[in-house]
Amino acid sequence: MTERPHTEYTNELAETLDLRDVPADAVAQIVREVESHLAESGEDPVEAFGPVARYADQFAPRSRERGLLTLAVSAGLLGFGGAFLVISGVFGLLDETAELWGLPPWARIVGGALLIATFAAMVVVLAVRSRRRAAAWRLGQTDS
Repeated sequence: MTERPHTEYTNELAETLDLRDVPADAVAQIVREVESHLAESGEDPVEAFGPVARYADQFAPRSRERGLLTLAVSAGLLGFGGAFLVISGVFGLLDETAELWGLPPWARIVGGALLIATFAAMVVVLAVRSRRRAAAWRLGQTDS
């Protein structure tokens, strides 16, 4: 067998940290430190560090995983809802019998465009936060 016995643990740790939005270079450093300790000590990873999720909590709380689910649901609803309203509005312009909730076609198009714009703004805000979080990780690493 060519795999080290702790490879499964470190792979799961890397995936968990990645899901919690830890920057890739920080994940690599954390995994290297775990591998180094395990190679030197010969300990079982669970005995040395505890379960993966609990060890990952030290670096990034689980609330980020829940935030990711909330983000995915919100993005789906905003994107789908916006597209649905825009398409409904366009069909309403083409055929006066195509109604939706008694709204005029122009209101559906505007409402859909607003939902899509909200989705785009959310993506921009999340990208900025992600960059700030990555910068904070780099700053935190240089201090130690």
